[in-house]
Amino acid sequence: MSKQFSTLETTRILFEHPKVMFHMIERMDRVAVHYVLETDLIRYVLDYSGTLKKADQARLRRAFSTDNLFRSGVVIDIDKVQGERRLVFQDALLGLMRACNASLYQELTDARLRSYLVTLRDVLDRLRVSSFHEADPDFTELRDDLNERVSRLIGLLRQNIFRMQTISAELAELSDEASRGKEQFSDFRQNLFEQITTLYERHIKPTLVLLNPDSQLEDGANLFAIMDGIQDLLERNDQQASADQVFRASLSLNAMHRPIQKVAVEVDHFLRKTRRGMVQYNAMEHHFQHLQTLLEATRTQDLRKTRLDGRGFVRSSSFMSGLKASARPKQYAFGQSESYYQLLFSELTLRLDDLQRQHEAPVLPELTAQASGPVMDIQRIDTLFRWVDSLELRPTADLVRELHGRLEGFIDGYRFPDLLVAMNRLSNLDLTPWELVTTNRFRQLGSPENEHYIYRKRRLQHAGH
Repeated sequence: MSKQFSTLETTRILFEHPKVMFHMIERMDRVAVHYVLETDLIRYVLDYSGTLKKADQARLRRAFSTDNLFRSGVVIDIDKVQGERRLVFQDALLGLMRACNASLYQELTDARLRSYLVTLRDVLDRLRVSSFHEADPDFTELRDDLNERVSRLIGLLRQNIFRMQTISAELAELSDEASRGKEQFSDFRQNLFEQITTLYERHIKPTLVLLNPDSQLEDGANLFAIMDGIQDLLERNDQQASADQVFRASLSLNAMHRPIQKVAVEVDHFLRKTRRGMVQYNAMEHHFQHLQTLLEATRTQDLRKTRLDGRGFVRSSSFMSGLKASARPKQYAFGQSESYYQLLFSELTLRLDDLQRQHEAPVLPELTAQASGPVMDIQRIDTLFRWVDSLELRPTADLVRELHGRLEGFIDGYRFPDLLVAMNRLSNLDLTPWELVTTNRFRQLGSPENEHYIYRKRRLQHAGH
């Protein structure tokens, strides 16, 4: 009879060569089964041990033999179906292996989440008829069972969150396929939709429903209602320490909703991307990683490297050519000074006054740009004079541009000659306590392609300044 290893020695060998179990778990997940075929295990162990020394080969093959795995308790069941032997490994071992490899984490399914809800509801029902006495073994066992189930649920959810947060890398790998031809993209997108939709509907959405305090379930109370009920029962029966523990667990569960929701939004945005959007995303990510490499080169101990050496990057990136020749975009942000807000409120007040004057007693009739004739011109000029006389003025560095904005917004059929009439009227009025100063700086209104007006900049200021 060949020598058998103990459970401790067998487990040690399994973790000395984790690639074997990682491969088996990945295969189980891919075909969605809970067992390993004996032939698959033997074949992979033989391939894996081919590069080892003879002593290590014999040791590894003996440890992974079916008899040794079963006698040591690592395999809990052996089933024979259609001439093939199926090995069922310990859940604890599989869970520990998954914890060692984040890519093997299993997303929580709707069925597993509902099983936890059912067990917690059962705990709540049993607590309602419990004695809450420390000398009662039924109560102490029930309390320990409650703590174990809640801790296990929190642990699984944390693993699930970590698994989902790494989904960005998987989405990037999937989007790499977007560079293929247009004729193949439709098939790729269909497969992508099937994979991502399954992930969202079977894993992300059930977790969001479980962690939503406001969710309404058809079969009973939601998770947080159950936790509140358990906490209330413990508090009313002087089990404050256990009640505080349940309360802390509720806070932990409530904090898990936000990261899962962020993953759901990211998946939704990814599904909405077109092929062109995916290609652009991949291009930006590629160049961003290149810039990251250049940045890391400046973080060394070499004090001479304080700036990014981007010459090669600029030459390889055609979209960067001529960037320095482009004008910097103007930023529009709220200022911090008191004068800025005074100017802002003054502008709002003037525009509101113009609107009120237009609606209550409109000065201008409906004059169109096509109207002609001396009678119409006289009427138009007279109407504009009366409109200008009713204006409320304020200090400004460019009166022509400000007056253009007010005329354009409140006069039908506005033209540049109307602006000349208005400025001529203001130039001949007594503007006390204001004075109009004409500068030698030229400005332009309109676009060069269409009608435009070049004028001298005029400044309206307090007299004597």
